[in-house]
Amino acid sequence: MQKMKQITIAILFIFSLFNGLLIGQIQSLSESRKDNLKSMLDYRYKGGYYSFERLFLKTVEFPEVAKMNCVTGIVIVVFEVDCEAEIQEVKIKNPLGYGIETQISNFFENTIGNWNKCDDDRYTRFNVSIQFKITGVITNTDDALLVVEGKIVGVQCYDDSYYLEKAEKMLEKGKGKKAIGYINVLIKRNPYHNEYTDMKQEAIDLMNK
Repeated sequence: MQKMKQITIAILFIFSLFNGLLIGQIQSLSESRKDNLKSMLDYRYKGGYYSFERLFLKTVEFPEVAKMNCVTGIVIVVFEVDCEAEIQEVKIKNPLGYGIETQISNFFENTIGNWNKCDDDRYTRFNVSIQFKITGVITNTDDALLVVEGKIVGVQCYDDSYYLEKAEKMLEKGKGKKAIGYINVLIKRNPYHNEYTDMKQEAIDLMNK
C-alpha cells in the first residue's frame, strides 16, 4: 500500500513537471515571436517599436458596436515594407468585424512615411498580432503584440472557459455543427491555439459522418 502511494506521488510529480515545462515552452515561443518582431520594428520603424506602439494606442479605438457585441479576439496583420520604405499590401487574417478592421487600416495608413530604408529584404515582412479585449473578460493575452482594451456597462460577456465548456459538451453529444459555433468564437479569440483547430476538425468529422 505504501509502495503504491509512492508510485502515485511520483506519477503526479512527473505529470506536474511535464505540464509546467509544456506551459513554459508555449510561453517562451510566444515571447520569442514578439521579441523578434520588436527587434524588426526597432530596425525598420522610425523611433523603434515603442514609437510604433505609441502611435497605435493613440490612433486605434475599440469600436463601441464591437464592445456592445462582446467582440474579443486577436487580429493578425500581415504586411511588407520594402527596402525603399514603402508599405506593400496589408492583409488582415482572423478578422473580427464591427469596424475593427477599419481602425487597423487607418492606423497603418498613419505609419506611412515613418519607415526606415533597408539593405536586406529579410527584414521586410511583418506579422503583427493585435488583440481587442474587454475589461473583465478572461481570455488569453500572451500571444498579442498590441492590446486595445475597452470597458462596457450593462452587457454580459463570457470568458473563454464558457465557450470551451459548451464546445466540449456539443462534441461529446456528437453535435458537430453546434460545436463549431462555439469553437469559431474561441479561434477568433486566439488563432494561435492549436487545441481549438483540432476541436474544429473533430466537429467537421462529426458532421461528415
